[in-house]
Amino acid sequence: MAVTPAKSEKEKIFESWDATSKTLDASSLYSELLKGLMTENNELYKMACSLTEIYTNAHILQPKHPNICEFLNEWLNNQKTKYIKNEDDMQNKKLWNDYIEKLWIELEKDNDRYYWCRRSFSSSLVANVLTISIAVLISTVIIFSLIYKYSTIRIFLHAYINKKIKLKQYSQKDISNELLGTIFKYGNLHETNKRINLSYNS
Repeated sequence: MAVTPAKSEKEKIFESWDATSKTLDASSLYSELLKGLMTENNELYKMACSLTEIYTNAHILQPKHPNICEFLNEWLNNQKTKYIKNEDDMQNKKLWNDYIEKLWIELEKDNDRYYWCRRSFSSSLVANVLTISIAVLISTVIIFSLIYKYSTIRIFLHAYINKKIKLKQYSQKDISNELLGTIFKYGNLHETNKRINLSYNS
């Protein structure tokens, strides 16, 4: 018969946190913050109420378990993964951010446990955010460089076209001036010839 391995301290702590059930009374510091969540999602509301108890108990366990803050963050990240099934679950994401993450911030500010445990996110979540940020940055750089190149090409084409138009206008002016000059020149010769002819006839 196979012997089941003994559970680690972390597993035992996680099990006790999973089993924690608490309801907030009206005088609780956090009842006002979580009031809207009760009607929107009762399951998440129960977890949030339990978190207020778990956070306090974890602080009490800190002398015995120096890694308790890491455990607490890991446990909460696991709860988030269970609650938000995929990246497209926008409604649950919003509820989580609006209530659970804000609740954590309020728990941090408690005078008895003033910022003893700061919120940290799972490395996969941080990696996803970093990947998305880099992709957005690269896309922005590419778009701006294309716009810049397009605008310089456009300016170059405008200058080239304007130059051609001006050259055409100048050449047409020169041609028309030469034609006018030729007309005047031959017109004057014709007039002179007329005068000469007139003088011979008289």
